[in-house]
Amino acid sequence: MGAQVRNSVINRATSLATRTEHPSVSFCIMPFMPEPQDQFVTSIASEAVEVLEDHLLFPGGYLLPLSARGTGVPGMTDRPWSRLSADVFYPNLPVMYSLSMRREPPDVLRGSLRARRTLFEGFMMALAEKTGRRPSMAERSADHAMDAAESELTFGKPAFKIALMSALFVERNRFEEAEAARRVIESNLRARGLTAQRLFYIAERALHHFQPGGKLFPGLDEPTLFLEETLPLLPAPSRQVMPVEDSVWIGTHARDGRDIHFSFTKGLDPAVPPPPHATTLILGEPGAGKTSLLRWIMLQRLLQGRTVISIDPEGENNKLCEAVGGKVVPAGIPEDTETCLIHPLQGENPAELLLAVRFLIASLAGESVLSPGVQAALHEAVKRRWDRRPGAMSIAEFVETLGTINVPEAAMPLALLRPFMRGGLFEGFFDRPKALLSPHFPAGQWWNFDLSSLREENRAIVHSVLAWFLYHAVTVGKQPMDIFIDEGWRLLRSGPFTDLLDELGRRARKRGVGVTLITHLPADLMKNPTSLSLASTAFIGRLGPEEAFTFYRSLGVPESEARKNAETTSRLPPRVFLAAPSAGRGALFPVLVSIPPTWIHFWKQLGALGVQR
Repeated sequence: MGAQVRNSVINRATSLATRTEHPSVSFCIMPFMPEPQDQFVTSIASEAVEVLEDHLLFPGGYLLPLSARGTGVPGMTDRPWSRLSADVFYPNLPVMYSLSMRREPPDVLRGSLRARRTLFEGFMMALAEKTGRRPSMAERSADHAMDAAESELTFGKPAFKIALMSALFVERNRFEEAEAARRVIESNLRARGLTAQRLFYIAERALHHFQPGGKLFPGLDEPTLFLEETLPLLPAPSRQVMPVEDSVWIGTHARDGRDIHFSFTKGLDPAVPPPPHATTLILGEPGAGKTSLLRWIMLQRLLQGRTVISIDPEGENNKLCEAVGGKVVPAGIPEDTETCLIHPLQGENPAELLLAVRFLIASLAGESVLSPGVQAALHEAVKRRWDRRPGAMSIAEFVETLGTINVPEAAMPLALLRPFMRGGLFEGFFDRPKALLSPHFPAGQWWNFDLSSLREENRAIVHSVLAWFLYHAVTVGKQPMDIFIDEGWRLLRSGPFTDLLDELGRRARKRGVGVTLITHLPADLMKNPTSLSLASTAFIGRLGPEEAFTFYRSLGVPESEARKNAETTSRLPPRVFLAAPSAGRGALFPVLVSIPPTWIHFWKQLGALGVQR
């Protein structure tokens, strides 16, 4: 019942919000409640309401509204809104949470910011003349933030006016408990630099805010936020209502309507022992809804504070990634002549550094070149360099040291690496002063690797770079993350990536890493036993009957059952997937991917941001 009530409210709010003269989106959700929702809905809809000091009295109980107020400049890193998330408003009591968003014309916002900057600068000049006081760090930061925000708006970055409100609803005999919960929310807001506003003698106006369309009224604070700042506030399923802490809400069971949650570490059912690996497959032909499911999972993981890394062969996620504060990394040599893609020769000890050297050589020329003699020469070069100066080294440093190893086996790696050292034709990959990528990078961000402009002659090198980066980010950086490889069959043709997937699949659970492969060509996955043997869960969208039959048979499904599964798979509508524990080897059940309509509408509002269904 909880999901039905929630979705009903969201659908009604969206349908009306989209008809307004000024495009807006309103979210109103009711998280899991221990009490029956029917009573809640009936009571809140009653016409018999009494307005008390800062709350409302219905026949079925009390409603205690609360709005959030705050200040700050869009994009300012230490502003209160940047430290807020929807979870703040979810105590262990029935609650409504409402977020109203209205996209503002950039010209209007720029004008407002310019006026604000003029007032701010005038005030600071007057203060300096009168007292001689110099601007504080916070004041300088605010000035820079206003400048940056104006620049972002000039280039069309989406910005929104928002209003936040929550309301607790309890039976009459639980008023004191609700009041205590409201004080907890107030405390949570204060801890984040925000103010909780009680609606004294105007509490009935809160009902307008929770109605479809999310009407605002005078007195509610409406700060301006950029899209990446609003993302944590979107009412996606909260961790408090998930059966497992790291789970995401996929959708609903297509037959019985129950919510379906998925965990990279626990699988589809927390009651079942966890799978040995944390690799997930998403399969389906074009139009099956793979992209929608992929982005739905990625955005939820971002909301949970996870680091998300995506391999994007067509660059389809670039605009969405940038809109939510992520970083797009184009394939190829950076334009900045002082920056390369990555410094590959790193390690915390000589053994790790030797592994990095061997991995680089094998990635560029294949495992077969690592003869015993070549490995001995590489070992000696690493040892000499480490004895002289421990730590990471550049390609040029290693080539110089390797040149002192007077054995014939050193000639091949020397010839192989010279084009990649400083001054060589390919220095931009590995050997410039600064590196675009590092195993130690900020957590909780989305990194999208755009391979759309990848030149064929550079494909092996770039695949090696990505494999090295992901391996070291997991093993050296030791950062929990989720890795999504779109059209994964292309990368599985690469030796480094096949080895990487095998290594990550075996270490994933211990390292807190989730790996997801997305493809519409299961036949290519079948050519690589690693990708299937390590898979713990599969989401199988519409496939051709013969293609689906071959796939199920490759998993060891009996012929008659495989034929039946294939027939079902070929008739699946868009955004309906067969959820398959043990990558198709367990019992299948249909899942409707239930992306909240408000999110879809929100994505559409981004205009030319490349968000596709």
